[in-house]
Amino acid sequence: MPQPIDLQTELGRLIAVDRLQQVADRASLAAQQRVAADVQQQRVGLETQVQQTHAKSEEVEPEMRRKNPYMGRRRRKPEAETKLEEKPKPPVDIEPHQLDITV
Repeated sequence: MPQPIDLQTELGRLIAVDRLQQVADRASLAAQQRVAADVQQQRVGLETQVQQTHAKSEEVEPEMRRKNPYMGRRRRKPEAETKLEEKPKPPVDIEPHQLDITV
């Protein structure tokens, strides 16, 4: 003898199975997107990484030496200029500023 079918229970089961299928599909899609993002990040990393460095020579190129003969040398200021640039010290007998705020 066949069992009676409960419509609410069967609809609940179908909805639960459908939701599980949607969750599985979303998880699969998220995993694909994650892999694609990782591959893109690796590609960007390889493109921005320095593959070969160019060694700078320690010798001064003659052409550059002719154009800028004093390159690398620091110019020192004479003592007279440094004395003029020193700021005068404020007088010692002046009281420090005090801020008094009353509410």
